[in-house]
Order: sequence, then C-alpha cells, then structure tokens
Amino acid sequence: IITVMAEPCFGSSDAARELTEEEATTVASQIPAPAHKVFRLEKEARKNWDKFYHRNKNNFFKDRNWSHTDLKEACSHVDFQKPLTYLEAGCGVGNMLFPLSQVYPHWKWQAFDFSANAVRLLEERAREIGLEVSTTELDLSIELNEPLFPLKADLATLIFVVSAIHPEKHDIVARNLFSILRPGGTLLIRDYGMNDFAMIRFGREAKLGDRFYARQDGTRAFYFILEELVEPYERAGFKCVRKEYLHRRTINREKGVDVPRIFVQTVLTKE
Repeated sequence: IITVMAEPCFGSSDAARELTEEEATTVASQIPAPAHKVFRLEKEARKNWDKFYHRNKNNFFKDRNWSHTDLKEACSHVDFQKPLTYLEAGCGVGNMLFPLSQVYPHWKWQAFDFSANAVRLLEERAREIGLEVSTTELDLSIELNEPLFPLKADLATLIFVVSAIHPEKHDIVARNLFSILRPGGTLLIRDYGMNDFAMIRFGREAKLGDRFYARQDGTRAFYFILEELVEPYERAGFKCVRKEYLHRRTINREKGVDVPRIFVQTVLTKE
C-alpha cells in the first residue's frame, strides 16, 4: 500500500530539493517527445481529462481532509468565521470543497473544471448530500471575457491544477483568477515542485519541455521553480504574502520505499 504523508508536513523552505548525482543523470538522459506528440497532447488536453474522470470516477483522488487546517495556517489573515464565498478552481470532483463544507457550513460554494465529467461527478455528490454549489465548465487557459459567477470569490484555491496547463499559458491563468476574485480576496495555490521524485520517474518520450511531462494517460504535469509559480500572478496584479517549497514524503511501508516529494505553495491577495 502506497500512502502519501500529507500530515504532518515535513517542513517548508525557500529552496528546492537538490538532486542526487544518480537522479541528475537520469533527468539529463530523459528522451524528449517528438514535436507531433507535444502538439497532439496540447490539442487533446480536455479530452484526456474527460477520459480520466470517465474511467476513474470519484475513486482516484481522495478528499483533502487536511484542507481546513492547512488553509488556516497558510491564510492567517482570513477570518474563516465570516460567510465567505469559496471557489475551488480546477475542482475535479470536489476533493477540497467537500471537506471544507463540513467545517464551514455557513460559506457559499463555487466550483469549475476543464472536464465536463469532473463537474458532473461533483454535482451528483453535491445533490446527494444537499449542498448547494454553483458550477460551470471553464478552460483557464483561455482569456475570460465575462463574469464567471454572479458573486466574486472571497477565497479560492488552485490545487495541482496549473501544472496541467502549458507553461506558456500561465499568465492567462493568473489574469483569469485575478478577475474571478473580489478586491481583498485571497488565492492559495499548491502544485508540483522542481525535482519532485515523480519528475525523475518519467519514461521515454514523456518529456514535453523543460520540467514539463506527459503521463501515460495523456494528462500532463509541469514541475515549478517557486518564482515561476508566483511571478505570473504578481504580473496580473496579485500581492504575494507567502511562498514556500513544501517537503513531504511518499512511503510504501511494505516495500521499504521512502521517497521525497516536493511541492510549491503560494498565498496571494487581490489588493
């Protein structure tokens, strides 16, 4: 059984993990994907995520039950007892939203995702438990020209979402999030960091660009340097109030495996 140790966090810092000599050799020898594969995966990004959720339903990602404690620690300036409007951006099946709804039943709920199947699964679960959630489909890599919801969000999270989007489009993502939040609103982003163990394990022709990879199912992952995560949002008008690398581990007790994970996290406010 493989478990990701989400709590407690094994520390945070302003420095990424250094590769071992063996790992650096592995990364340097990764064979890039041909141009036609890079193009095809960009074109089929939505289709591949729809296939992912059609195949896995609610069974792949687990509810992020750490969410309320991590949010309170990272966003200490936010009054969580107020009736906030919360947005799970790139919601998937709602693994952040549903645990938060148990702790903060007085909040209003919003969610969107690239995948129609993900949004449908979230809506089905919300109906089952009687939770009112405003939902829509949205491609964050396309510039927004109109309001997304009648209410702008007070607090939004973007959890392992931006890494799935081509790095050349990250500035568009940041501008869209800026338009979705109300003035004074807060955005928390968590994603994959450079030299995460998963980055080293990709096989032949999985490399689409510098620290940008394709999984076997066609979904993609970019591994961030911390500044790369923050800078598009600062250009869009956000103020960074916190940024850090999160150092964690994946442990397989049965096989004696203990491997390093590295994530990037930032908290931004719309002044």
